[in-house]
Amino acid sequence: MRRDMDLIRRILIMVGDSPVPLQATVFVDDMHPFETVAYHIDLIGQADLADTSITRTGGGVIARAEVGPLTWYGNEFLDAIRSDTIWTRVKQRVGATVGSTTIDVIKALAVKLASDMLI
Repeated sequence: MRRDMDLIRRILIMVGDSPVPLQATVFVDDMHPFETVAYHIDLIGQADLADTSITRTGGGVIARAEVGPLTWYGNEFLDAIRSDTIWTRVKQRVGATVGSTTIDVIKALAVKLASDMLI
């Protein structure tokens, strides 16, 4: 499964705005079944963007996933990408050049774009 940065951003925004951890089922919709959401919550935990709690079945399938609160790095990353304008520009720039990249590069680009808007 490929990483979906739009889904990760959506999860981080909702977690950042929530006073309590959120269950994966909150993020499930027609485009994102439970398995996809749970996978991305697991990625968020691996990237140290937020605290996560993952429960797997005996076969290793994720049966339950909870996310929140954001870590310091998660807050920093979210602050960099929260603006819809900045997020759209980041996606356009990445899509037009390298196609995909790391979270650190996305954050650096978002910070640069925001800085350029302020100056």
